[in-house]
Amino acid sequence: MTLSEACKQYKAHFLIVIPLLVGLYFRVVPDMVSDWAKDDNYSHGFLVPFIAGYFLWHRWPSLKDRKVSPNSYGLVVVALGGVQLLMGWLASEYFMMRSSLIVVLVGLVLFWFGRDILKWMALPLGYLIFMVPIPYIIYDMLAFPLKLFVTKVSVGFLRLVGVIVLREGNIIMFPSTTLEVADACSGIRSLMSLLALAVAYAFFVQTSNVRRWFIIVAAVPVAIATNALRVIITGFLAQWWGAKAAEGFFHEFAGMVVFLLAIVLLVVVGLLVKGRLENVEGAAYSAIPSPVPTATAEPAPAPRLQSYYAVFTLLFGVALFINLHSDVSVPPNRPFNEFPMQVKAWQMAGQSEFSANVLSVLKPTDYLYRQYKNADGKVVGLYIGFHGGGKESGEIHSPRNCLPGSGWYEISAKRGTLEIPSGGSVKLVRSVYQKGENKELFLYWFQARGHSMNDEFSLKLAEMTGSLFYRRRDTSFIRVSVPFEGDDSSALSRGEQFVRDITPTIQEFLPQ
Repeated sequence: MTLSEACKQYKAHFLIVIPLLVGLYFRVVPDMVSDWAKDDNYSHGFLVPFIAGYFLWHRWPSLKDRKVSPNSYGLVVVALGGVQLLMGWLASEYFMMRSSLIVVLVGLVLFWFGRDILKWMALPLGYLIFMVPIPYIIYDMLAFPLKLFVTKVSVGFLRLVGVIVLREGNIIMFPSTTLEVADACSGIRSLMSLLALAVAYAFFVQTSNVRRWFIIVAAVPVAIATNALRVIITGFLAQWWGAKAAEGFFHEFAGMVVFLLAIVLLVVVGLLVKGRLENVEGAAYSAIPSPVPTATAEPAPAPRLQSYYAVFTLLFGVALFINLHSDVSVPPNRPFNEFPMQVKAWQMAGQSEFSANVLSVLKPTDYLYRQYKNADGKVVGLYIGFHGGGKESGEIHSPRNCLPGSGWYEISAKRGTLEIPSGGSVKLVRSVYQKGENKELFLYWFQARGHSMNDEFSLKLAEMTGSLFYRRRDTSFIRVSVPFEGDDSSALSRGEQFVRDITPTIQEFLPQ
């Protein structure tokens, strides 16, 4: 039986599976599309499904006549995709939820049509990964080093041509103005889109697979180099016209020009490496590499009817759980505005409120952002962010993500435990960050249902188990910041003493 014949035979199965997939992902996919519209890093996501569809359409003339060989191992892949979706849903891990759709589609293709057809469809299915926004923890790990690198290269060039400029991390200081190299100028934004375009372009270039991979890899230095050029040009303009050269129309226009330049350079790389075609005839099809046809073996027997029932039941079960399961919103034991102004020897020295923009990103159910000082006048900062787990509650932003995004870079970080004299202990992270000449100690931990955690993996696991067994996903983030004032050991001692003194009071406000 050929693929085209199998598609006709499986019409009834498609009519069952497609509604099940809609039930599984009708909340996940629209949310992802919303990210494409709101986040410039992933605006290329609108094109990815169409490009993947074109790849499939382009291969269809040769694909439709290949023999199918249904493989029951596809059921295992479908099950893995369903488990991935379920775990991502319980932990609110969007990358897991969204990418599980690709895993499920791979499993269905393998289950219905077999390994040979899956190999031929690997490109269109694999290309869909470019529509899924990467986790922010990975995004920030890439963006900040790139910002520092682009800033360093740009400042070095500006100094070389005689521009008076100083650098402090990702901040560029001119005599008349100061510029910050943001994510958009680091290369990470254009890199996302450029990689997706590079893969599509490489598989249309009529050359060998090795050279196609060279084109794809070339997208990385091209994106970084063109964004460094953007910063350099902005620096020249800022030298003469001030900060307005890096804002508004000039900034957006420069971004478009730089991306177009990156595309041109990528095309040039393709033209240089593609080499000379030995045979032009039929090149239009060979532009997309395909598995080498092999002798067609007798197709394996189709999966038994019980296997189809297993697939349908599995997808229906996960869809039913996701759509019926809901978490309750848990409030703090007491509102944080009742938090005492004095705790033991520590007296409140100030309190800050977040702007509406910051709150729209953090989305805490309640929060506290204060400064306390001891009898010696030494100040420490305290932030408590409580997330009740309801629909309006956001996710905790780990310092490993948000601090580098605001210009801080990590010097050291150690996980450990701090004993509390009143009883118990706190698992926390002792980390040191620096921004320019400022260096601070951060002691922080996560908490869920009375248990402290000092790593993001444990936090996600606590969210999953809490949602699965208790229908609650409430979590808290506690951070103590201590400025360094010459003596590192005294800052650590002061911070740990504050944690010992303040922890019993914090526990009164957080649900167990």
